[in-house]
Amino acid sequence: MSQTSEFLDMLERARAGDRQVLEEFAQRFYPVVQRLVHQRLAVDLRRSQPWLSARFSTGDVVHSVFESVLWDLEAFGGQNEQAFVGYLATLVRNRVLDALRFHQAAQRDGRKSLPITGNFDLAGLEADPAELAVAAEDSARLIAAIAKFEPRVRHLLRARIEGLASFRELAEQLGYGSESSARRAFFEAQAHLTLELGDSE
Repeated sequence: MSQTSEFLDMLERARAGDRQVLEEFAQRFYPVVQRLVHQRLAVDLRRSQPWLSARFSTGDVVHSVFESVLWDLEAFGGQNEQAFVGYLATLVRNRVLDALRFHQAAQRDGRKSLPITGNFDLAGLEADPAELAVAAEDSARLIAAIAKFEPRVRHLLRARIEGLASFRELAEQLGYGSESSARRAFFEAQAHLTLELGDSE
């Protein structure tokens, strides 16, 4: 059996809820996710804001990613491990951004805040606590609205809105037929998201 066939077989059995395969799957990909988290937290975050690094647990982020991945595999539509690693990387980045936003909300007392971008530009800036509160509320509304979509579209929206993956990468990760198909799916989902956000005001 080829490596690709073995991976797809494991994926199918994991989707069916085979606990033994889920454990094997976690053991196989945990080092990859751990490395990605380390790069994001240890390199990007700690180099720019060492005072904040103590507030984050790499283990907690990895655990959160694996909970999402192992129990919600239907969003992944790729055909090989390389696409799956890209999918994991996007999930890791989403979790890191969520963690940063959570801690940003805790900065409303006027101390340094962290501008959140897909490139992790973590230069400390003085910020108005009221502005932070509005930004945190807007972010929470957006994440809550995206959570209402099915997993594949949810991943597509988060990845593109956060600027974490290209349409080509997402086509591979999510099983769209082409980069153009992924782009069309995103713009359609974005239109629905805009309506959802309008209805929630």
